[in-house]
Amino acid sequence: MTQNYDAIVIGAGVSGLYTLYKLRKLGLTVRVFEAGGDIGGTWYWNRYPGARFDSESYSYQYSFSQELIDEWNWSEHFSAQPEIERYLHFVADKFDLRRDIECNARVAAVTYDENEKRWEIATHNGLRARARYVICATGLLSAHQYPDYEGVADFAGLSLHTARWPKDPVDFRGKRVGIIGTGPTAVQIIQTIAPDCGRLTVFQRTANWCTPLRNRPITAEEQQALKEKAHEIFAQCKRNWAGFIHEPDPRRAMDVPKAERMARYQMLYDRGGFALWLGNFSDSFMSREAADEVAEFLAAKIRERVADPETAEKLIPKHPFGTKRCPGEKNYYETFNLPNVRLVDLRETPIKKISRTGIETTNELHELDVIIYATGFHSLTGELLRMDIRGEHGRSLQEHWADGPRTNLGIQFSGFPNLWAIMGPHNPAVFCNIPRCAETNVEWIVDCIRYMREKGFETMATTPEAEDAWTRRCYESVKGLLIDDMRDSWFFGSTNPENVRGRFLLFAGGVPLYREIFANVAANGYEGFELR
Repeated sequence: MTQNYDAIVIGAGVSGLYTLYKLRKLGLTVRVFEAGGDIGGTWYWNRYPGARFDSESYSYQYSFSQELIDEWNWSEHFSAQPEIERYLHFVADKFDLRRDIECNARVAAVTYDENEKRWEIATHNGLRARARYVICATGLLSAHQYPDYEGVADFAGLSLHTARWPKDPVDFRGKRVGIIGTGPTAVQIIQTIAPDCGRLTVFQRTANWCTPLRNRPITAEEQQALKEKAHEIFAQCKRNWAGFIHEPDPRRAMDVPKAERMARYQMLYDRGGFALWLGNFSDSFMSREAADEVAEFLAAKIRERVADPETAEKLIPKHPFGTKRCPGEKNYYETFNLPNVRLVDLRETPIKKISRTGIETTNELHELDVIIYATGFHSLTGELLRMDIRGEHGRSLQEHWADGPRTNLGIQFSGFPNLWAIMGPHNPAVFCNIPRCAETNVEWIVDCIRYMREKGFETMATTPEAEDAWTRRCYESVKGLLIDDMRDSWFFGSTNPENVRGRFLLFAGGVPLYREIFANVAANGYEGFELR
């Protein structure tokens, strides 16, 4: 039996829950289809040891309800996954969202009926539903993937992916554990589990510039002050390039005396979180000289903290500081001083295959009881392309994106009327404090639907011309930034199929400009979109 709704939302994470809340406010009937066994999205799937915010808890929370802000107390400045999951459950219960959410319902197909001007979705477990509007809240880092090493399925021990961690605790005591990857997720898990492992072998391909998180409990006095100035914090996030609380110094680095520069680096390093990354001098994302100076500052810290000089040098990245999101760490570098921890540099000795007993590199077989894959995601496009989305004339999204993703404003694709993606490709969300960008996306999309209903329009679709123009603008947005030299990063589709690689998948103009563009497009009668 096919159920009919005004709107269908795919995904019940941070974005999907807010979309449901906002669409209900319009008086629409809504059904949310969620692949997971419960709500939470990222914070449902990513429950590995050490998982926590890299943005301050009070800057990550929803901003739409003062009552919600007043009722919820964050225990830490950077809260851990269990608390974040509890927060999302608290939100869902407070606003009675669960009654409109179908869990364990991964969407397989999304098909447009041109005659009826409605979408039909089908899930892998046999559910079907139709609606005039479909909003994909599938996340930008959701489609986890394993590396294409030979023998991944042959390993006889326990295999774990950080994005599909079991709910029950995993006992690492006395175990020989190998982890592939040293990105932000891996940094969190390595420093957390290392003391428990019998032996931990870290397989590193690319080192990352990590900065101290400086996490601590939130005191009662701080709690009250944070509630009182919550909207001041949200406003601060809105005016900053990446949507975080950290304000950059307006001066150019090399215009400041060196002693003062070094003092600022130390102050930001001591402050913690993303302070050194986002609160630095105004040209830190453009000046190689400035980035290299910060890199050398951090390299000296690594050499101080890691006892073995050879290991320290392997942990020092080769890419410019600031061109990747910096993992926040507590004692990551000291972890490599433990006698049971070993670093394997995959650039020196690459992995040949996964065997029944462990990981085989070009010079050694590492026998293991557990392999952890911290190997990331099919970023930005992954979950969208894993569904069979077919728009006008039966054309699939895979066909539409055969030469790489094309979007207008990062939220809609030509030939797919009334279908929107929250934080899709060509969105600033990768650099963003996620809820701050999610709220912007959701509110704009819901306002589109409100406008359509008030004006009597049935469909809204971006024009191919506007789509091409925005895609080109995204490509241009990275020019002049150091990130433009990072062609092997997932910002340029390195974790995507060949047809996507080499194409910049983000909008690097920053959150304030993106919000301004959204506002201008709406004010001009949704210029670049065809309303019928």
